[in-house]
Amino acid sequence: MTVLFVCTGNTCRSPMAELFLRAELAKRGMTHINVRSAGLGAYANDTISINAAAVMAEYGIDASTFRSTRLTTELVSCCDFIFTMTDHHRRAIVQSLPDHAEKTATLLAGKDVPDPFGGSVAEYKQVFETMRPALLELANKIETNSLTTY
Repeated sequence: MTVLFVCTGNTCRSPMAELFLRAELAKRGMTHINVRSAGLGAYANDTISINAAAVMAEYGIDASTFRSTRLTTELVSCCDFIFTMTDHHRRAIVQSLPDHAEKTATLLAGKDVPDPFGGSVAEYKQVFETMRPALLELANKIETNSLTTY
């Protein structure tokens, strides 16, 4: 199974979601699940933002090896589930790749995750905390094999 998180630049929201879910699944012994992230407007190989890395460090997650990825048709095609940070991201994927609409949803069930780009560590932490319950729920669904449809 491959889970993909999508945002704009792939340096803030989607990397935090990727790194946290991967770490959460690893705690549960589920390292066989592939967790990735990408951005609609990302530049390849950018590092995670300093403030996003600081938030991940608070959870014991090392973000130093993270590198951004631009969303491609090939990447979308290889994923089983795609979670976007905003409805705009979801609509962009569905418009350009309608065959993948049924596996694409917003992470917060129709509510947008605000973009903390340029904000303080506290703002990044607040954004992450809005995502965290959904990420834990996602980990539970993966663990119980109940992540089948939206």
